[in-house]
Amino acid sequence: MSEYGVILEKGASDWQIFQQEEGTGRIELEGRYVSAHVLPRFPMTVERDGEEPESVQLRIVREGDGSTVKDWTRAQLLGGGQWRISFPDVPAGGLYRIESCLKYEQWDCRRCTRGDMVHHVGVGDIFLIAGQSNAAGRSKVPVEDSPSTAVHVMRADGKWDMASHPLGETTDMLYTDYFENHNPGHSPWIHFGKLLHRELGYPIGLIPAASGGTPLSWWDSRQEGNLLDCAVKLVGQGGSGIRAMLWSQGEADTGPEAVSYGKRLEEFLKRARERLGRAGLPVLMVQTNRCLSGEDVEQDRGYGLVRQAQLSVMERMEGVWTIASGDLPVSDVMHNSSLADLAIGERCAACALDMIYGRERAWRGPSPAEAWGEGNRVSIFFRDTVHWLELHDLEPERLPVEAEDGDGFLPLVNYRTEMTEDGCLLELQFARKTRGEIKVHGAWRAYPGAAVPVDGRGLPMYGFYGLTVCPAAGVSRRENGQGRV
Repeated sequence: MSEYGVILEKGASDWQIFQQEEGTGRIELEGRYVSAHVLPRFPMTVERDGEEPESVQLRIVREGDGSTVKDWTRAQLLGGGQWRISFPDVPAGGLYRIESCLKYEQWDCRRCTRGDMVHHVGVGDIFLIAGQSNAAGRSKVPVEDSPSTAVHVMRADGKWDMASHPLGETTDMLYTDYFENHNPGHSPWIHFGKLLHRELGYPIGLIPAASGGTPLSWWDSRQEGNLLDCAVKLVGQGGSGIRAMLWSQGEADTGPEAVSYGKRLEEFLKRARERLGRAGLPVLMVQTNRCLSGEDVEQDRGYGLVRQAQLSVMERMEGVWTIASGDLPVSDVMHNSSLADLAIGERCAACALDMIYGRERAWRGPSPAEAWGEGNRVSIFFRDTVHWLELHDLEPERLPVEAEDGDGFLPLVNYRTEMTEDGCLLELQFARKTRGEIKVHGAWRAYPGAAVPVDGRGLPMYGFYGLTVCPAAGVSRRENGQGRV
């Protein structure tokens, strides 16, 4: 650090992103100044003196061409060589450079006027990354996803940097609460940030706080852990708040605790919003992906319950949106591949552009709205299905949509689809008549099958579990020419 001129001690660092609100961001800076002059001899020597400068001044310019964003502005002198300044309405954009200097009433060429500078600063939107390993990123498979000067990250050491993979690497980390015992790999979020920057025109900041293998209880200090507390500290270290949270978690809760996952998830999201200081904080959630861990119906039910909770929370909480991922490949037993990461980044970006920024995009795949049946048939109506529901000509026993009643799973022998004005009807025909209460599940097992249904836009069906089938006589909305099969 320089010991003369203007010294910037607090408020901004290279590569930092400041959260914008309604098109502008606030940048507040503090530091000290030391008056000095250069002695006329070689080698050059700088000597402090006691002369008070007329002012400490700072400005903000565009790095691309040096043009002015905020012209030279006097800082407030606090005495004792201290100063501070606030730029309350810096326009969203960048990258910017912050410059500082000393001004004197009478100046000669030996008087030191230099000041610290901060480079590559932006005003844009910041996203908190939270959850477990698929949020942190695990894939080591090479894929083209180059760094961009428009996407920045606050590293584990609390310093801002240009974002590059792996985002969550733990060199010199500040908070060991979320320490990763494995090196993370590729994740969806740089691609997500680049897509948002392309549409919004200002830079994107990322704050990684995910930790592999963590159950939901570890995110709550009232239960087993304090990962939420750690995330709040990281956001505070970032300096200016966040726009939204990116959440991908659930694999660690697919055991017996899955029964209560839905309730606990909602409680966590409410708590996270409270702790992060934004009651309506947007949350983009990734539905739990596929797992290749073998056949275990109890584990399957755990995955089904978790995925259903992640789907239902969209209906139960405003500002929470879930992105399907069950169709995407993994790079090992349960971690998304690099290509899957790119797809998740695109789906999350489309969701954000649509729901946060009001720029219409397609991201929501087919999901079941209701089901009814009689005899040996069950019909399921899927909303958000465009053009068609592609079932990949699967043999009935391989279709990842199943029904069970009091006698167990119903053997599927045939199925067909029919498009309506507002969605798609899927009719299932079974080898026997149904008995008692019937539930239907889709893409619910840990391994949901090789081919998850997609609609004509290529968006996958959400995983769902436990949808109650109503008696056919009680269903009227789809009758009378509205497409009931």
